[in-house]
Amino acid sequence: MANLGGGALQEESPEQKLSLLLGNALEMQVKEKTDSFGGLLTREAAMLLLCQENGITTEKKLLLSGAPSSVLPFSFSARVDRIFPVQQFPGGTMRTVRLHISDKSGEATLVLWNEQAKVAEGNLLPGDSIECTGAYVRAGEIAIGRNGGIARAGKRQAASVAGLADGICNVEGVAGKAGGVHTYRDRRTGVEKTMHSFSICSGGKCVRVAAWSLPEGAHLPKQGEQVVLENATFRNGELHLNAFSRIVAAGGFCTGHQSGKFRGVAIDGSGAVIAVGAEKFRMPLQNALSLLGLRVVPPGVDAATLLSIKSCALEGKEAHYLSEGGNLASLTFEN
Repeated sequence: MANLGGGALQEESPEQKLSLLLGNALEMQVKEKTDSFGGLLTREAAMLLLCQENGITTEKKLLLSGAPSSVLPFSFSARVDRIFPVQQFPGGTMRTVRLHISDKSGEATLVLWNEQAKVAEGNLLPGDSIECTGAYVRAGEIAIGRNGGIARAGKRQAASVAGLADGICNVEGVAGKAGGVHTYRDRRTGVEKTMHSFSICSGGKCVRVAAWSLPEGAHLPKQGEQVVLENATFRNGELHLNAFSRIVAAGGFCTGHQSGKFRGVAIDGSGAVIAVGAEKFRMPLQNALSLLGLRVVPPGVDAATLLSIKSCALEGKEAHYLSEGGNLASLTFEN
């Protein structure tokens, strides 16, 4: 679509749609509508009323740069750049969330209330595209009216831990064991702050998460909780969260997910026993090799010897494991 002056997008206007619908009867109905208001109604207002009566929306699709000048509800498309923490008001019945959004013309703040705010709780990610209707500007911010709506138009998938690359990212996984609290002094302000740490696992890999600054009301995930980390930074093999990040519950718990020190592998005939945390798991030798990442045994190398060497290299490391029916289903190690 071509860009028009004032931030509007080129499309068939409500008046044009009404003219196509009514044809030659348009002028007569405009006059009747004006006369019914004693001649005090302008032609533009009469046209808008006729549009509403004939089910024609009077909304124009605007670019964000044109939103502040609109006196009528409008629709728009935008990209979600940041989602702020949900604010809960006393009594628990009112809640709101602000989104920083942008398009090719500029940026704005979108405010969502109550039912609309739920869309930002795990259903939207920074980087997503949205389509909004029934929007209006109030106090410099865009809000969505009761008859309006917000829809996710383009979805940006959250990455797994195994697929991370350096930079800003959204990550989905299962929270592992908390790593404690570290107190430090901000070099710029001199204020004493705290850093919380935990681990997150997905795609067969776990990494440490350092939460340097948590927004008010944010909570650290419980072990086994499925979460999405928004606007996290991956560097030096770790994920870092700051005031621009969010921890969003993805729904559900992985009840068999546990953490503990890897205590080694014992060879038992044609099988192996893996000891991790307070548990021991007996399995065929090939299964133990696979769990420790040894899927191929080089020719001429004894499998039990290779397993013992790998076991010694990993012994004492913090491990995350999933047990199902008394069997070890997965085993990952923190970097």
